[in-house]
Amino acid sequence: MTDLEKRAVIALRSVRMPEFHWHARRVKSLYDLMEKSPCARLFSWSAGDLWFLVWTYRRQITDVDVVSKANEIVNGALSLEFT
Repeated sequence: MTDLEKRAVIALRSVRMPEFHWHARRVKSLYDLMEKSPCARLFSWSAGDLWFLVWTYRRQITDVDVVSKANEIVNGALSLEFT
C-alpha cells in the first residue's frame, strides 16, 4: 500500500457509515489488510473499492490529499467516458 492509500484507510475508519452495510465491512477488511501487511500492494479491485468509498464519504474526510486523489480518479474516469 502506498502512504496515500494508508491515509485513506485510516480516514475511512473515522467516517460514519451504516454499520451492517458492505461499506463498513470493506473498510474493516482494508484496515485489517493494512495492519497485517502494510507493504503489500492492493489488487486493482481493492484499490477501486478504497477510492470509491473515499469518494462516497468525501464530505466527512478532512485529509485534503486523500480527497483530492479520489476527485482526480473520478474526474479522470468521467472525462474518459465522454471522449
